Amino acid sequence: MTGVTVRNLELERGEFRLGPIDLAMEGGTATILLGPSGAGKTTLLRAIAGFLGVREGSIEVDGVPVDREPPERRGFGFVPPSLGLFPHRRVARNVSYPLEIAGASDASAQARRWMERFDLVPLAHRYPHELSSGQQQRVAMARALAAHPRFLLWDEPLSALDVESRDVLLRLVRELIEREGLPLLLVTHDPTTAFSLGSRLVVLDEGRIRFQGRPEELARGPLNRFTARFLGYENLYAPHELAAASDLPLGAALARAAGPGGLVIPAEALRWSAERWGGDASARVRSVRWSSAAWSIDLELGSLRLHVVGAHDAPSVRPGAVVGVGIDLSKVKPLESSSGPAG
Repeated sequence: MTGVTVRNLELERGEFRLGPIDLAMEGGTATILLGPSGAGKTTLLRAIAGFLGVREGSIEVDGVPVDREPPERRGFGFVPPSLGLFPHRRVARNVSYPLEIAGASDASAQARRWMERFDLVPLAHRYPHELSSGQQQRVAMARALAAHPRFLLWDEPLSALDVESRDVLLRLVRELIEREGLPLLLVTHDPTTAFSLGSRLVVLDEGRIRFQGRPEELARGPLNRFTARFLGYENLYAPHELAAASDLPLGAALARAAGPGGLVIPAEALRWSAERWGGDASARVRSVRWSSAAWSIDLELGSLRLHVVGAHDAPSVRPGAVVGVGIDLSKVKPLESSSGPAG
């Protein structure tokens, strides 16, 4: 199995600086790259692929440096957000393209084998504009893999797909990287993709790695605002929001428990009661709505807005009611400072 290592990689683009970046990606596994907009995720993928020059660092495949090689000599498969399909080529010719330029004598036969894997044979004579988003993604992946890459880079692959198309493509990719022994580096903002496909998560912010580890380690480590949002936490409060609520019941205690980036109140830290004296403080119900598989209730505690999940049965309160609310301060999570989206 192929292994790819990035060591001390640095580059500058205008005022933006990326790095130093250190990554180790093993064959048959998927590394998921996360981060707010402007964190440098696409820049990092393009630098590894060879489309951007680097100032420092090395990129190695099985211990052999490739960072001085042009993109076409690195043996990497890069799938950009735009997919890069040729509009004037039918599906079969799109898939066979890398084989044709490599001079393969059986380019059509090899392309057909990859089209079979991605269930594209019935679409072989269509043009890209005649395909759905999911079909276009499958063509892009088949073309990238037809070139027999040593490493696969995939940028925001599933954002335009419906749930069923996404799940089908994820299953195909998971099976292929394991069978072919390929390392995959994938950029996504979708938690479902990250946790279902990723062997390792990397959080990038302001051009630097803030977290590297297994998916289950992410929730246990220090949180910043992006990571907390990605994990699905809804009750996030910045320091200024907590300061404005410091004169409320529980407000001062929450402010003391906060980190430099604020505070998260997980769902398991919140309790509420239809009786207004059934908690540590009183809050007004702002809305009651069905969300996913349970009722969710939005509460107004002074200037703070709290989101709690109710029972599967319809709750016994309506908007405008005053209820009791309590917070287990031992379960709240401080937030590290974070730059947030950089554009």
